[in-house]
Amino acid sequence: MNIRSKLAPAAGSQARKPGMIWVAFAIISHTAWGGYPVLARYLQNTHHIATMSLSAMTNILAVGILLILMARSIDLKVIGIKETLLFAMIVVSRGLLNLYAARLTFATNVQLFSLLAPFVVAFLSKTFLKEALPKHTGLALCLSLLGSVLMIFGASNVKGATKTPGSSNWLGILLSIIGGILLAFLMLAIKHAAKKGASAETLAFVQFAALAVCMSGGSLAIGENWKPWLSLPPSGIAAYLAFALIVLLLGTILQNNSVKHLGAATYSTIQAWRLTSTIAFSWILLGEGIATFRQGLGAFIVMATVTWYMFSQQRGKTDKKKTELAAIGE
Repeated sequence: MNIRSKLAPAAGSQARKPGMIWVAFAIISHTAWGGYPVLARYLQNTHHIATMSLSAMTNILAVGILLILMARSIDLKVIGIKETLLFAMIVVSRGLLNLYAARLTFATNVQLFSLLAPFVVAFLSKTFLKEALPKHTGLALCLSLLGSVLMIFGASNVKGATKTPGSSNWLGILLSIIGGILLAFLMLAIKHAAKKGASAETLAFVQFAALAVCMSGGSLAIGENWKPWLSLPPSGIAAYLAFALIVLLLGTILQNNSVKHLGAATYSTIQAWRLTSTIAFSWILLGEGIATFRQGLGAFIVMATVTWYMFSQQRGKTDKKKTELAAIGE
């Protein structure tokens, strides 16, 4: 007993260190994904890169690097053909919507509706999986929508470096909303694939390969102009490399592995950081960011609500496990 008691603190401290490391990696992954709509908007509107060609080029580079570094971790046999096709369809649809949305509306709006995905997942799980609706879901959704409205209308008079006409702006917002709903379906698809034993690298490969193939074919089919790629300045090349290697490759790998080590609940509690990252990158690259009090208030409400909601769900699950263990002990 004495030996165990002496060793227990050391073991506990060692167990906590890897956890903190993965929390740091989770924050880095959220920061990287916060740059997604910003870099997409920057490359499309500033350097005039065609939408599908942008996705094709970034994902071709990402899948190439992934194969070079992690080919041994990829096992497509784990996922069935139907599941692979469904996963690819969701990924391509969402990628297309988000890229066009980034062209048409503020990057903060694109990221904003991605944060609403956990609420959509909750309602989908209740409808299709017959799971109980998590506590506070309705209140959290209403508060998040209030914050979203403040952000959207607070930006209506902003004169950003890449400001778009009102009609295009609203179309971009609509595409962002649909993209956020598809993100919820993507979360459920990843959860299902993980239960079947699919590794993070396998899912990343399917994602990158599907986007590379479909976007390349789509771009050629509709006759997109690829000439801007030939005259891309150093700033555009840097943005392209950051998009492919930092956002897509690093962001995806860190995200999948963080979820593996921390769990989806813990990883999701930091999800609101993405909006902070998007705001910062938007201000640096696009000159948009947060420019009005209503925008700032709306952003604060959304981030605070999403963080509170995810923490409350994680705490609820922890309390439930403690109750079950206590019952077993009795």
